Amino acid sequence: MAVRLPVQSFWDELARIYRTLGPPTTPADEDLGFIREAIDIWTAHHPEGGLRALLLGVTPAIAGMHWPEGSSLLAIDRSIDMINAIWPGDIAEKRRAVCADWRALPLPEASLGVVIGDGIVSCIRYPEGLCELATRIRRALRGDGIFVLRPFVQSEQREDPEALLSDLDGCPSFYHFIMRLLMAVQQCPQRGVPVHEVYRLWIERGMKQQVLAAHPEWEKRDIDTVEFFNDSDTVHTFPTLRELRSVLLQFFEEVCLSTPSYPFGDRYPTLVLRP
Repeated sequence: MAVRLPVQSFWDELARIYRTLGPPTTPADEDLGFIREAIDIWTAHHPEGGLRALLLGVTPAIAGMHWPEGSSLLAIDRSIDMINAIWPGDIAEKRRAVCADWRALPLPEASLGVVIGDGIVSCIRYPEGLCELATRIRRALRGDGIFVLRPFVQSEQREDPEALLSDLDGCPSFYHFIMRLLMAVQQCPQRGVPVHEVYRLWIERGMKQQVLAAHPEWEKRDIDTVEFFNDSDTVHTFPTLRELRSVLLQFFEEVCLSTPSYPFGDRYPTLVLRP
């Protein structure tokens, strides 16, 4: 009988192959541009300097991008393996990473100018987990601070997993395909999508063979990342943008929404919110 891995094991294993991942599972240059623009606008309105920022997770592309002079960045991730594997390193007085739970942010109230989260909505349960996190972020933000979020959102009309297989040519990379598949298998955001169910469908439908036949140029190592879904208790969550807003707008006001130009970019928007 198969033994299910603890949730944490999925993220610890993912840490080993994170650097091989590509957009949209990691932010593209266009996504990073939206984040930098939001920070630059905030900084321009706060010339006194000394930006204190929080990164939920340890996304190296965000940690390593240009930050305003005098900025201080704290990154929080509950997987020490993720921190050890992908964090670009602490820099005294500029950035550091700590292993902690987002639901217990070790921060004083109204202490942050900017909070950033990339793909974090998919890691928490909807709606209760999102409500809890939004409460803590709002508490930690200054009254004039901003929350910059790149969620992975479900389309209003959910795709059929079988129909997705007939549109493999419409997927510019394996990571675009697997994200669409995860969203297509999810029945509702309240339950989310247990990744082991996606793996079972992957095996039963012989998807690996179909994907390889349609895209022989895709790297086998990328396709083999699906193996991490096997026997995992991890659940991903993909609310629609409307469902996401129904929660977030209880805590924040939406300043703007930017949509990347890459295929299916409307599923990976960047939102700027303020208390």
